[in-house]
Amino acid sequence: MEQTKVYEIKWDVGCHTSFSGKICDTLWTGINYGMKTIQFFLGSPQGYKRAQISSQDVIECKKILKRFPTSIFSHFPYIANLAGAKGCLAWNGDFLQNKKTTIILEALEYELGVLSSFYPNKNGVVIHPGNFPDRQKGLKTISKSINKINFPVNSKLLLENTAGQGTSLATTFEEIKTIIDGVDEKKRGNIGVCIDTCHIYAYGDYDLSLVDEVKRMFSDFDTIIGLDKFSLLHLNDSEKPMKSRIDRHACLGTGLIWKEDFSSLIYLLDECQKNNIPVVLETHGTDMITLSCLCNHEE
Repeated sequence: MEQTKVYEIKWDVGCHTSFSGKICDTLWTGINYGMKTIQFFLGSPQGYKRAQISSQDVIECKKILKRFPTSIFSHFPYIANLAGAKGCLAWNGDFLQNKKTTIILEALEYELGVLSSFYPNKNGVVIHPGNFPDRQKGLKTISKSINKINFPVNSKLLLENTAGQGTSLATTFEEIKTIIDGVDEKKRGNIGVCIDTCHIYAYGDYDLSLVDEVKRMFSDFDTIIGLDKFSLLHLNDSEKPMKSRIDRHACLGTGLIWKEDFSSLIYLLDECQKNNIPVVLETHGTDMITLSCLCNHEE
């Protein structure tokens, strides 16, 4: 298939892309738009039935990746809650809840296995860890759920920070560290972290419109969790202000983070490139064009 790049971008950036039924076709879509990283849903974002990937699809992907090295990530369904449910923790004596959580873990194991097929390219499955009113009990239960996963070789589960809406967990670096610390030591190597810029801004710990605040975010992450765990960046502007705790993505430059100035955005992308952190845009608009223009402007 002939490559017809539309955008030339110096950073390892790509977009969340519609899944076409085959990973190889989805991968080609990204490559033809100049993407160096790609993310997709391996099925519905609102259900646990995952698309069944054939061995031939995997073989075709590996052929493509030899020519066009690309980081490949999937996003697990939004409805997943590794803590259990609002009124019932998993692994706390409720047979029905345990069964429901087991279904989630089985689907997750399958998806982890599919994505790990593309090693040594960077790969992984992104997940919103869960929610529960009692934060400490919820975080502890998420760790218990992760400990029950039979991780395929070279698989990576990426815990995504949340904007703090409702009873969502993993809102801070400290909460993410609590989850990781509760995972069996032999399985911690299968755990990474995905940081979403809209979420972190909406929660309010870091004003990412400022270069110094981006620097502080990287420094704190390294101190609390360790940069080796920073596996992916979700690059999204925010429709809502800092500390709103509302998750509303905006295209780059149209939201409240980078509407006035792209200086901190360029610094953020350069830091990700320096630390070998892939970047995924989750909005669907002019973002790739914006980044391409920034590259040309810098030159």
